[in-house]
Amino acid sequence: MPRAVLGRALLLETALPLAPGVLLAGIGGGAIGLWYAALAEGGCWSAPWAVLLVPVAVHTASLRAAATAVPLPHRTPRPSEPRYA
Repeated sequence: MPRAVLGRALLLETALPLAPGVLLAGIGGGAIGLWYAALAEGGCWSAPWAVLLVPVAVHTASLRAAATAVPLPHRTPRPSEPRYA
């Protein structure tokens, strides 16, 4: 029971604070990219649609990195009592 709760809490505490930052960075980066594309092409608003996938890929990669720590509570004898170094 505590191991499942700790795993879900770890992923939730990674996903929720990360989402607004990744969203704002994606919007800001996309706006700068569109502005630069318009500047470089003489006023034409064209940009690769793959730019929209970058924030999703970053968020997914961050969650996958956090998910590598989920098996750690299985190795501790008492996961409800975290140890501090």
